[in-house]
Amino acid sequence: MNDIEPKLPAAFERAMQALDAQPVDGTCKGLPPTLAPIAFREIGQQGWNLLNQDLAFPVAVLKRSAVQNNREWMKAFLRHTGARIAPHVKTSMSPQLFQAQLEDGAWALTAATANQVAVLRRFGVPRILIANQVLGRQNVALLFDELAREEGAELLVIVDSASSLEALLEGGRGRALKRRLGVLLEVGAPGGRTGLRDAAEARALAQRIAGSDIVELRGLESYESVFPGLPEEDKLPRIERMLQAMLGLASDCLAAGWFAAGEIVLSSGGSEYFDIVVKRLSEWRAPQGQVVVIRSGCYLAHDHLAYARAFDRLLARQPELDGIAPHLAGALEVWGIVQSRPEPGTFIVTVGKRDISFDFEMPVARLHYRPAFGPRPRALDAQYRVTRLNDQHAFVQCDAQADVQVGDLIGFGISHPCTTFDKWQLIPVVDDVYDVRSAIRTFF
Repeated sequence: MNDIEPKLPAAFERAMQALDAQPVDGTCKGLPPTLAPIAFREIGQQGWNLLNQDLAFPVAVLKRSAVQNNREWMKAFLRHTGARIAPHVKTSMSPQLFQAQLEDGAWALTAATANQVAVLRRFGVPRILIANQVLGRQNVALLFDELAREEGAELLVIVDSASSLEALLEGGRGRALKRRLGVLLEVGAPGGRTGLRDAAEARALAQRIAGSDIVELRGLESYESVFPGLPEEDKLPRIERMLQAMLGLASDCLAAGWFAAGEIVLSSGGSEYFDIVVKRLSEWRAPQGQVVVIRSGCYLAHDHLAYARAFDRLLARQPELDGIAPHLAGALEVWGIVQSRPEPGTFIVTVGKRDISFDFEMPVARLHYRPAFGPRPRALDAQYRVTRLNDQHAFVQCDAQADVQVGDLIGFGISHPCTTFDKWQLIPVVDDVYDVRSAIRTFF
């Protein structure tokens, strides 16, 4: 299949039209609870403004300008390095954001589960990289059902053992296949997650794939950010060793003739170390061509904490990337209302674990608004600290003299967008003065 071009598949456009026509009402978290049904496409036509309290609280919003900024930065990075991207859709599971990524020239979209693949196929996405082992009868059946369709997707799936390969082979046996299932061999590292550790075992598995009439070896895959808790000075050498092992195996497979025809796929790169991945994997060459594919999923929304710090480290590693475009910026915010000031040094906000990510670290209280402030919120400084979350409450520590009142609005920045997106069916998209311009849907 040729590279995905910015023109969207017709199936995607039809599915988006159907989505735009679906009704939404006040039962959807974040929308006004008194809202009678309107079409999804009409959300941006209601004249709503977050600061005017036209939405229900808590509410998550996407800043339109930050999303556009982040799109431009990633496009500049890919132009600068020559790499391609297959953004991981698990971050947002939002067709509106898939659309932006396809329009920006994504090589593919990445999924982790069969249900995520089903969502992508509902929207006609033509090339899907499944960055996970696929097991289970129904999950495997989806892959081969797609291969049997005339207009089915090009699928790439990873294997890291004879057992995960056998699950695929069993699913394909007895079927009249029009084409073989693309396989990427996954390289792992000691102490990491999935992926082959032993080079001899990896070569034996590659040889078996090459001899199959059900699957074909399209390339190699790894995930480099699998060393949590290690300091950077210990983590980076492990990443380098993993990538070198990947390239060594690629050379072995190339010399043995085990790769299928066409360009060879080398894929790694989450949202933290994709610069290292591109630099190292781009050193390798094959006569039939090769493509380096990163899978960063968080870049569109970015964040205000963990990935913001990771981006600073990326720029420190690669100073030449500092000026390619305006820096990545946090686009996803969650807003709540101060509901209580039970003690001078604490106020409670209507945002909790059901609304915002907390798996990496506590969110950060960044913005403060009341009508007397004028048209824009004020920034909060470091004295305001989220100390804990309940299901529906955020505890914010502050100075006893802090000018925060019951009824004020507080905007929180996040750490790890994946686990904020999954708490919302619908997220309004706002401009820089918090007028609601549109919305995105999610399919978790």
